[in-house]
Amino acid sequence: MIPVSTEDAAASLPAEMRSVLVQRIEKGTLELPVLAEVASQVIAASMDEDCDLRSLTTLINRDQSMTAHVLRLANSVMYASAVQIASLQQALARLGLKKIREMALLISCETRVFKVAGFDLRVRALFRHSLAAAAYAQEIARHRRWNVEEAFLCGLLHDVGRPVLLQTMVDLKKELGLEVEREAIEAAAGEFHCRVGSELAKSWDLPERLAETVEYHHDPTAAPTASQTAMMTQLADELAHFALEKDGVDEEQLRAHPMNVSLNVYPDELDKLIGRRVEVVEMVDAMS
Repeated sequence: MIPVSTEDAAASLPAEMRSVLVQRIEKGTLELPVLAEVASQVIAASMDEDCDLRSLTTLINRDQSMTAHVLRLANSVMYASAVQIASLQQALARLGLKKIREMALLISCETRVFKVAGFDLRVRALFRHSLAAAAYAQEIARHRRWNVEEAFLCGLLHDVGRPVLLQTMVDLKKELGLEVEREAIEAAAGEFHCRVGSELAKSWDLPERLAETVEYHHDPTAAPTASQTAMMTQLADELAHFALEKDGVDEEQLRAHPMNVSLNVYPDELDKLIGRRVEVVEMVDAMS
């Protein structure tokens, strides 16, 4: 399980490094990953219900890497239809604007955020966990008849602050000429990831409720307006730990999780979520 680090654990950072990190977070001067230009334009265009699919196809085709990623995702176990999708235009027509927007964010996370030299295995595990949480969040949303696309993005982005902070502290080590233990870096990433993840969502012009969900997914009752999606994301987070980690959350803990009551998840619904474990792992393996 990926724990939320305590302040005492994170205090093992060198005082100078911790001071600079906290100051940049508080002042909003922390360097955040930016969306690729085409990804940003795709997301903006897909917000327009009158968007011309032909124009969107032309836009995506400007970035061959994104084109390849979209086609790979379109034929993955997460999005695949009964018919193999062979072209970008076919992918857009079959999947629709919401799914293309979702893909653009997923591609941006994979290529722009979940890449940290020296923490490759750790960041890969974080990306896998985020994919699993996204899959479970959308299933919870389906049961509740909530916005499935929003739920997917809540799960996908809930831990996005962690790799951002890992990269920040790798850079700070060099900048300040310090030796810092990996455990201290990971603990600080755990301490601040909710705040930083929320700021990243805002910088990408994502909906305010999504940013608030990311910030409060470990403390849903404190969320000013997004307590429901924060509770959903917390449960999806735990289900992802259950699915992917042998020593993570066990089934007994899931059944006793307080979010089941808060979200009115009935035992038979939880049975279905737990029963999707193999399917979710197969999806994550195929996507990562």
